[in-house]
Amino acid sequence: MTNMVLEFTDDSHLQGNKYFKVVHGKTDKSKSVGLHKHDFVEVLWIREGSGVLIHGGKTRVFSKNFLYISRPNEVHALEPARNTVMEFSYVAIAKKVFERFKESILIEEDAVHKEKMDGWSIKLSPFEVSYLDRSAAELMWQNDSLMAIFRFLLNLYWQVKNVFVSALPSDMPDWLSDACQRIRNPENLALGLPKFRQICGKDMSYINRAMRRYMNCTPTEFINSARLHYAKWLLETSAYSTGEISEICGFSDLPYFCRKFRDKYECTPTQFRRKAHSEDLLPDIDPDYKFKNSRMLPV
Repeated sequence: MTNMVLEFTDDSHLQGNKYFKVVHGKTDKSKSVGLHKHDFVEVLWIREGSGVLIHGGKTRVFSKNFLYISRPNEVHALEPARNTVMEFSYVAIAKKVFERFKESILIEEDAVHKEKMDGWSIKLSPFEVSYLDRSAAELMWQNDSLMAIFRFLLNLYWQVKNVFVSALPSDMPDWLSDACQRIRNPENLALGLPKFRQICGKDMSYINRAMRRYMNCTPTEFINSARLHYAKWLLETSAYSTGEISEICGFSDLPYFCRKFRDKYECTPTQFRRKAHSEDLLPDIDPDYKFKNSRMLPV
């Protein structure tokens, strides 16, 4: 690796856009740019390959499903391992836009989780990366819209926060940890207990005993909790109706969903959504920001 630190400009990555740019690419060790920095924020995740991340004076090994959020002007490098090809995606975000998001949207969030958005790296699960892939695909169709990048960052923040909220015991068997992670994928979540049993690949009585031991709950209780957590997020970030959210999350009976939601969050889904949307999503935006082509789509 060279000792020279390359400095990239907004033009090199935003490519004339005002707010953001989505890029998918691949590289190997011979094409690595080495140590570099830039004023914009970079949200990057690894789809294939492995290597070493250098940032903040520290070195960390990375592999598939690794997420890195760079700080503005932080010197860093992602060096692919020898004889491997690294496939990646990243969203370059103008510094001003990122700061505006933190100052307005995250103003009442706790400091611990907000700090994770300001320079962070972590290994995600496959379904968490699928969220990023889907959000990036949606973002590419938004014509450099401020509303769209705020939506992407809100989704990302939910993921960052969810990684900690939904942490699993470190001594949990791999088969059970994998099943608990995979069942949170919305496509699996809607299928419920039969899908959980299929993923585990074990007898139901054995699964029940393991869940009691490591999670102190039944598989059904765990799945319902994950469904309600996802429903809460959809109420905050999507335009789906309460009935649609109930169905998406796997609750076949709307009154049952509303009752479970009220038991967990001490309010009805409608009351929660009203409270979540009681304040303007984009306060005090500079008048030169344009919304002509912006639109928000449900996840």
